[in-house]
Amino acid sequence: MIKKFTILLATLLATSATAQAQEVWGAVATDNERLFGVSVGMATREAAETSALAECGPLECRIRMAAPQRCIAYAHSDNGQASGYGAAPSKQDAEQSAWNECNARVPSNSCTIRSARCFE
Repeated sequence: MIKKFTILLATLLATSATAQAQEVWGAVATDNERLFGVSVGMATREAAETSALAECGPLECRIRMAAPQRCIAYAHSDNGQASGYGAAPSKQDAEQSAWNECNARVPSNSCTIRSARCFE
């Protein structure tokens, strides 16, 4: 009985470790104006892109970034002249990356985070 329990526990732990190590993808799609879609936690790049486009509007939007990361962020300038995208293991790092990229193209601090999501 104890041996069966030990084997079961080892199997569950191995399955959990494999699931945690599994690569997940995220993507951002925008029309560079007001529409955007963000996806996280997808098994493939294609699935992430399809999900982001579906959320944004597949006729109006294009994929702007796809990455094998847990967290994805999108920033856009208040004047509509710049965007930034971030992908990182943490939401804070993804937001900072998107914000930095956006603000590098316009007057300082004129970008805001429009969306930031993580796969839990």
